[in-house]
Amino acid sequence: MTMATLLALELSSSHCTVAVSCNDKITQHDFSDQRGRGVVCGIENILSELSIEPKRLDAIYVGIGPGSYTGLRIACSAAMMFAYSLGIECHGINSFEAMAWRAAKQQPLTIILDAYRQQYYHAEYYVEKQKLICRQQPHIIEQADWDSTRESSSPDTCAEDILRFVNEFIDKHPDTPSNHLFAAEPLYLRPPAFRQQKKSATK
Repeated sequence: MTMATLLALELSSSHCTVAVSCNDKITQHDFSDQRGRGVVCGIENILSELSIEPKRLDAIYVGIGPGSYTGLRIACSAAMMFAYSLGIECHGINSFEAMAWRAAKQQPLTIILDAYRQQYYHAEYYVEKQKLICRQQPHIIEQADWDSTRESSSPDTCAEDILRFVNEFIDKHPDTPSNHLFAAEPLYLRPPAFRQQKKSATK
């Protein structure tokens, strides 16, 4: 059976990464020092290092957040344009789910991520019978309402997490993809600050 050659982008957190899954091996590059400016070079460099022509890619996956507004816009736009130019599929992956698949296999996982404006992104997951179960969908909570004594993790999702989630979970559970594959569009849990300010100014 021929393994698919996949590429993933993840810019939702402080780490900006690109990864390729080929021949049952995942290779990842970090271009955090360049942020969004390094997306194109990051893709070109990792494909060149692996001697993979872009036309060999079977699909592209991108982390859709929650997370950095700017990072999500850049990653989703780049993934969609690259996939369109190659005529291949492009799928969005919930960044929290990709991280949870890595971490929650050890114990139930509560995710808390600073959403600024005195708010957090919050979600809860656990793994049961090799399936990822979401106990609490990603949502916004006020920082003042969070019990800081609760054990939690801040997501540090990388592109490798996305490909492992696809290879180890989605591809092995054909009955679940519709619940875990999304359009390559940023998962915004609230409007950007400038939109809220504009709305307030028009009242």
